Amino acid sequence: MIATIRERVKRYKPRVIESTMAVCAGVVIPLYEKNSEPFIILTKRSNEVRIHKGEVSFPGGMCEDNDESVMNTALRECCEEIGVRESDIEIIGRLDDMNTLTGFVITPYVGIIPYPYRFKTNPKEVAYLIELPISYLNDAKIGMEEAEYRNNIQIVHSFYYNGDRIWGATCRLLLQFRDIINGKTI
Repeated sequence: MIATIRERVKRYKPRVIESTMAVCAGVVIPLYEKNSEPFIILTKRSNEVRIHKGEVSFPGGMCEDNDESVMNTALRECCEEIGVRESDIEIIGRLDDMNTLTGFVITPYVGIIPYPYRFKTNPKEVAYLIELPISYLNDAKIGMEEAEYRNNIQIVHSFYYNGDRIWGATCRLLLQFRDIINGKTI
């Protein structure tokens, strides 16, 4: 399955958003294969972080002035948050840039890491890791929920996995990833 994922993600032509008003952010969608089943690593954010407290997300964060590229941002943040060394991750491609309700443009990179891997989470940023089987994305009951941001109500996609709510940009990226690896996008 990882070979199919690698081939479909490499072939995908992502949409780029050019915006001078949004804050640039990069994330890694880390994958590994365990017992012939692919998994995605997500983080449950701690309650100590400034924004998105307690939410489920991919390892990633805002671009900093000394980052050479958005991919460099994504890899740096992946290392800082879950302890994956840049040399241990194979970036196989990326998904579409995505606007968020909070004013970010996220650039998501898909990366494969070896299994087993000794993650080292940063407790100030990450409460715990979630190992989401990719097969779950095909069976997840995707719902629509209201989300409030700056007194505006938005309708967002969401689903639950082992009691954790996965919603907003993270959910949208997972759904796009599912469609790409299932061959439902060009």
